[in-house]
Amino acid sequence: MFEFIFTLAEIVGNWQTFKKMGREGWESIVPFYNIYVLFETLYGNGWLFLTLLIPFYGIYVYFKLWIDVAAGFNKSTGFGVGLALLQPIFICLVGFSSEYVWKDGSTPYQEDFIDNIFGKNNNQ
Repeated sequence: MFEFIFTLAEIVGNWQTFKKMGREGWESIVPFYNIYVLFETLYGNGWLFLTLLIPFYGIYVYFKLWIDVAAGFNKSTGFGVGLALLQPIFICLVGFSSEYVWKDGSTPYQEDFIDNIFGKNNNQ
């Protein structure tokens, strides 16, 4: 039961995080594609996710990915390490509290069908 709650929290947190990054929420729940989308959003080339498969270097890339995600939400490097190690907890903190800021200073929030169902408009 505890695993189910953590998994559900991670899915919801990822969904919100992707929306705040200007992507569709459903992209966060598709295995492998979600990592591709993260690399595409952060680095401009989604195929860089294949660097995660390189022994030892993949560990560095994994931590760098989550530190860069944290930096996009104006969080510290320590928060990025927390995202890498305790993702279900930290992704919820990011998804429900912070705004993603592009390098040019804009905030790309993407509405989806869940916002339309509940009548939420977080574009303020």
